[in-house]
Amino acid sequence: MLAWPAAAAAQALSCPQFGSDDELSLPAPTDDKLHLSADKADLTQDGLSTLAGTVRLVQGGNRVEAQALSYDRQRQQVQLSAESLFRNRNLIVRSQSAELDLANETGTFHGTEFTLVDRSSRGAAETIHLAKSGKVNVEDVYYTTCPPGSRAWFLQASEIELDRDKGLGTAKNARLRFGYVPILYFPWFTFPIDNRRRTGLLFPTIGRSDTTGFDVREPLYLNLAPNYDAQLTPHYMSRRGTQVAAEGRYLLPNATGQVDYEYLDEDQVKGTRRSYFNFQHGGLVNRRLALDARYAEVSDTGYFEDLGGRLDAAAVTHLERSAQLTYAAPQTYTVMARVTDYQVVSQTALADVNCQAGGSSPLCTAPYQRAPEIRLDALTRNARWGTRLGLTGQFVNFVRDPGPQGQRFDLDPYVRFVHDQTAYYLTSQLNLDYTRYAIRDQATGQDDHPARALPIFNNEAGLRFERLTEAGNLQTLEPRLSYLYVPYRDQSQLPRFDTGEPDFDFVQLFAANRFSGLDRIADANHLALAFTSRLLDPASGAQRFSASLGQIFRFETPKVGVSDGLTKPYKGGTDFIAELDYRLPAGFDFATAGQWSPVRNEFVRGSAALRYRDEGRRRADLVYRYREAIPIIATNTTVPLEQVDLSAATPIWGPVSALGRWRYSMAEDRSLESLGGLEYETCCWAVRGAYRRYQFNTAQEYTTGVYFQLELKGLTRLGAGFQALLPPLD
Repeated sequence: MLAWPAAAAAQALSCPQFGSDDELSLPAPTDDKLHLSADKADLTQDGLSTLAGTVRLVQGGNRVEAQALSYDRQRQQVQLSAESLFRNRNLIVRSQSAELDLANETGTFHGTEFTLVDRSSRGAAETIHLAKSGKVNVEDVYYTTCPPGSRAWFLQASEIELDRDKGLGTAKNARLRFGYVPILYFPWFTFPIDNRRRTGLLFPTIGRSDTTGFDVREPLYLNLAPNYDAQLTPHYMSRRGTQVAAEGRYLLPNATGQVDYEYLDEDQVKGTRRSYFNFQHGGLVNRRLALDARYAEVSDTGYFEDLGGRLDAAAVTHLERSAQLTYAAPQTYTVMARVTDYQVVSQTALADVNCQAGGSSPLCTAPYQRAPEIRLDALTRNARWGTRLGLTGQFVNFVRDPGPQGQRFDLDPYVRFVHDQTAYYLTSQLNLDYTRYAIRDQATGQDDHPARALPIFNNEAGLRFERLTEAGNLQTLEPRLSYLYVPYRDQSQLPRFDTGEPDFDFVQLFAANRFSGLDRIADANHLALAFTSRLLDPASGAQRFSASLGQIFRFETPKVGVSDGLTKPYKGGTDFIAELDYRLPAGFDFATAGQWSPVRNEFVRGSAALRYRDEGRRRADLVYRYREAIPIIATNTTVPLEQVDLSAATPIWGPVSALGRWRYSMAEDRSLESLGGLEYETCCWAVRGAYRRYQFNTAQEYTTGVYFQLELKGLTRLGAGFQALLPPLD
């Protein structure tokens, strides 16, 4: 049995079919009585009646139009010996002759042309039988979604049965033709005629790349139950061998999950067994308790680069294994318990010289296991004079080889004041954070139980100004001021289990700690100031323009760093952070963000993107990214990043469109990806082809791929698509 993909039924551009627009205007049936009208009628009380002229027969949701018909009232049978037109909301049949049995609600049509309204498709058949159950049996039939007069592609069969109750069609002796050339033959297969899932074979995907060679996938979809299903996919690669992939999904009343497994018994290139397993589950145990579980494992670090087929494969550095329980008492407290582990799958991360040197370096980036982690967040339900009390607590047991290892206990009570009005707001918060460690494998001379206690005071205020522009848009001006004070504490004796220093961006301007994690809390005595202006459409609320600019002014030089020897911030003004998003007319959108150093009078990090979208098939993206330095883990060095990403897709002549993408590293003076393709699309079929050359691993090696796809709209797609290789539409 062949299961045609339900997604193939969706048509972005459908062909006009005979009578389909007219059919939408059919009124809903008000009763099941028989209504007959004609220009002339020869009626008898109990015998045969003949109607001529413009004859209409209406019963329930069915309507018949003809120039003449014979009606046997006693037997409730209708005979049409001339051309007639049968209509309901799902089906239109034009026939040369027909017999209708109104008592049994059946009908037979001869020499027909038909239209399936809900699928924007049509065909012709020698005979069509309609049954009371809703089944439609068609003999000597062809079927297509192309417009009348065109047979660019069509499906021929000796017999097709359509069962609308089951949403299933069955074809016998079927031949699929494209341009009258047969491309597939099936002695028997079933296919869906609605969106219900069906067990069966999906159409194969065929391609080629330098890493896998000739590449063929043949998926088998298994509709096991309404709430779970599976897909098995044999995957033949001429260079690598035959891989088997399995995917299972389930949907429970309060949970959902997915299991993926890929297995290659022997890679003919590497001579090893290779596999990948991934499991995800998320849902509710009861009304307040939630469970989230993830487990992933891969046989070797080069798996995604060799078999993943993605340009960003080198970015996969770790696979997460975790289980988390979260208990929430609404508006009061939340308790979370979690265990977390990681598999390192990046050659770059494995080559970290700090971790290889016995693990003594605090710069080692190998992640710690959390076995376990327990977190409590509590906040009083009601505010008194705008003030609420809160508490955050955390216990984590960090495990890693190489060490050091140990437990961290953190308790952070706070008092929060919030006064929020339409034109302004004021918030203040005072924390008293206490952290204590129990360390194993500590370096000689180091304290096994270091501790830290810190008060943290944060006060923030903002104003909201609004005005109507001459064009009728709403413009806002939102100045925002925040003061943060954290006294200095020497933290050099504390381990660094999970602390890092994220990028300095707009969010970091107002963060209470410039570090991630709790092993380091930065001393601070600074003022953050930012301005944001927005332009809003008052009718829809859509944001047409947004611009933000901010800076921190430090009254004292911070002393706490992630690790000794690393550069720390200076007293005075920091770099400026700016963001801008402007929805331009005519389908353009411009966005940019940057970090500008007033000391060096230059940008140290930035990005800019100009995007174009229209209501048709035109789209274009021009993206520029710059960063002064990014860290290289394996060598403890930094390199600059400067890249351009250009992509476009546009019609070039009638049904012919072109697409392309080019990613280029200006810092390294080399291309990262080149993609070019052509598409020929009509309302009922499309053919696409593309060539792609891209860097696929951390060794900066290149591979090439050729993509070809034939889409028969409303039926299926043959071959691998390449639209996913372009940037997202949003």
